[in-house]
Amino acid sequence: MNMKNNQKGKSVMDLPLRQLRVENLTLEEKVGQMLCFAFHGTEYNEQLDTQIKKLKLGGVIHFARNIINIEQVKKLNQDIQDNAEIPMFIGTDQEGGMVLRVTDGITPFPGAMAFSASGESNYNVCKNVGNDLKYLGFNMAYAPVGDVNNNPLNPVINSRSYSDDPDLVSKYVIDGFRGFQDSLVIPSAKHFPGHGDTSVDSHLSMPTVDKEYSELEKVEFVPFKKAIDAGIDGIMAAHVVYPAIDDIYPATLSKKVITGILKEKMGYKGLIITDSLTMGAINNNYTKGEIVELAANAGIDILIFCGRADINDQIEIYNEFLERAKDGRISIDRINESVEKILKYKEKYQIINLPEKLSDESAHKEAIDISRKSVTLDFDTLGITKKKTSNQLILFPEIKLSSLVDNDKNGYKTLGSFMGCDEILFNDELNNLQQIIEKSEKYDKIIMCTYNVKKNDYYVKLFDSLDKNKTIVVSMRSPYDYMYLQDLNAYICIYEATNLSLSSLAECLNFQCEFKGKLPIKK
Repeated sequence: MNMKNNQKGKSVMDLPLRQLRVENLTLEEKVGQMLCFAFHGTEYNEQLDTQIKKLKLGGVIHFARNIINIEQVKKLNQDIQDNAEIPMFIGTDQEGGMVLRVTDGITPFPGAMAFSASGESNYNVCKNVGNDLKYLGFNMAYAPVGDVNNNPLNPVINSRSYSDDPDLVSKYVIDGFRGFQDSLVIPSAKHFPGHGDTSVDSHLSMPTVDKEYSELEKVEFVPFKKAIDAGIDGIMAAHVVYPAIDDIYPATLSKKVITGILKEKMGYKGLIITDSLTMGAINNNYTKGEIVELAANAGIDILIFCGRADINDQIEIYNEFLERAKDGRISIDRINESVEKILKYKEKYQIINLPEKLSDESAHKEAIDISRKSVTLDFDTLGITKKKTSNQLILFPEIKLSSLVDNDKNGYKTLGSFMGCDEILFNDELNNLQQIIEKSEKYDKIIMCTYNVKKNDYYVKLFDSLDKNKTIVVSMRSPYDYMYLQDLNAYICIYEATNLSLSSLAECLNFQCEFKGKLPIKK
């Protein structure tokens, strides 16, 4: 029996969530509840209307392209809920640092490694960010990152991880998820069982973590197991193959990983969410039908599809899922298990009850203070950072994103915007190398900023052209940049090239505050 037929003149949205039960939903509605799609546009439109009313979608995911400002996105999210019969999960990647979708108007949010470098807890900031997201109508944050970044060559995680120490990562994952959950925003610790020891970006192709199971238990599993024991309600699976568990399927599509390890061995009972199933690691290797069948049968509750966000593709994905549900390739018991959890968490997180206001000024001050404390002077063998002079030059790169998950249109400034001294911009072509060499000779101090240095790349070429006795290098994402720069005398890490972090760096370089950060990785 469909509940809606028993409520004359009422929609399901008019009913208390506790009255929503699996047995009252049609198969079409159940399939929709297990899907989460991206969309185009900044206001309620035909695509969203089709997703919600035709596909009975359970959730949507926002990207920066969907967000103009906080007033606009609050209205958009309210319009989404107003048009849904069953309240929607509305989520976004709000990790902090270089992975932020709401960048202005709410509590500033340092990234993972900035928190661990500061030594401060992330609980309050995550709670305040969660409150702000909830005020805007979001109820799911794809954070915190539970990956242990124990591979310096990792192109996609890196400083998105708290550390290469599983116990330190665990501490911040637990504080972070508790902050979100206490603000009634569902977290999703990612990327289970661990994406830290990879050298391939799963946005592009399939990574493998080829370790013995005993090694995985000692490192990769640790933050997730501790978060489970501490009561986390959401975990995101990784598009990574772990041959010690399943040598055929990546975790997202693997019953051995999701049901065998996460649900049965670790005892996890919360929501299990996929990373985007349009990422190259999955989309390049499986058909739409194979993806939904394998993921659902693996034990996944919510299947996320981003990518092109083409409505025809999304209709095809829904139909492939529905067809397999009807013919039994995805069992109704498996579907009911997930939908029951989805409805349970939609009730628990009161997703249509929003806070009355954003977090106050004290929340902003705390986040800014943590950012200042995160600026890390790793070493300065010649005391270059202590030398006070107004005659200094900044060399700042054209930032090429480390990963497709990083913000692409962020409006971030250069360091010179905060320092008030001369600055030259450069890119990978180094067409102005001779100009830089000639001009740099006239300055007492050179501050060269880097963003993911690779062996023998243009950063190395530029650095080798400078006077190393007066050059400070500032890594703005990967703390491992120093590995490729020979005879480096002064090295600072800020972990992210955001306005918040650059402002904090400028204050330290201008002697307005002390360098207090501690490098949270082993060298």
